Amino acid sequence: MTYYLDLFCPETHATCSASNRTVSGFRVRHRKAAARIKRGDILVCYLTRLSRWVGLLEVSEGPFDDSSPLFVAKDDPFVVRFKVKPLVWLTPEQGIPIHDKAVWPRLSFTREHALDSTTWTGAIRTSLGRIDDEDAKLLEGLLRAQAAKPTEYALDTRAFPW
Repeated sequence: MTYYLDLFCPETHATCSASNRTVSGFRVRHRKAAARIKRGDILVCYLTRLSRWVGLLEVSEGPFDDSSPLFVAKDDPFVVRFKVKPLVWLTPEQGIPIHDKAVWPRLSFTREHALDSTTWTGAIRTSLGRIDDEDAKLLEGLLRAQAAKPTEYALDTRAFPW
């Protein structure tokens, strides 16, 4: 099993939240990266603009092309798709902030940076990038614990919780 990044903006997160969350889609430019993904791999979901970890989706099938509107009403750009099984799915308020003290000092791509730095963002700039095994296990544990006993975090993206 390998872990990969699945990016959501607030709008696509809301659309996915309103669905049964059994399909995840990516733009055509991700087709080559999608070809590496195998059944049983895990997509670790990150919510952009709000900087939060919000889910785990297990790949059950794909990739396959499907242009039927699913994520947006017209001209859906997310046509490279996987069938997935949702393992964890959190609301934005329950999403674990990347700047949280349980996350920031422990991830390989953030721990060496100041909280107000943006240089770490290169590691999560595009969907389907592979996530380091140590980072993935940390995030999986935190997300599963959060799903079992949710804590809500304020949505003020300008404030750091510590």
